[in-house]
Amino acid sequence: MSTPPTTAVAEARSEGATADAVAAAVADCPAVASLHGGGLLRTATYLPGRLVEGVHVADDRVRVSVVAVHGVPVALVATQVREAVGPLVPGWAVDVHVADVRLPAESAPASPST
Repeated sequence: MSTPPTTAVAEARSEGATADAVAAAVADCPAVASLHGGGLLRTATYLPGRLVEGVHVADDRVRVSVVAVHGVPVALVATQVREAVGPLVPGWAVDVHVADVRLPAESAPASPST
């Protein structure tokens, strides 16, 4: 049996709201320069008509991929992300992947055009 369309739409909305909230919380972490969509292993939540880069929401787990601020220990980056995300997804595992480090001379990447 397949999932009824109304249930699938509600699940996508809930998943999207979770991914958006997680992305916003992670972006506010001082040790995080930006979210990172990944290379070969893509980290994103795919939603109807859009995706949330750097956040993958699954059953009871969230994977977050970030670019860290230069000079911040990776353990501190992971701690900040988990403390920011944990209250949004109580009881879920929060996996943190530091994909890159933003050096002081580097500027933030340009936002993708929509």
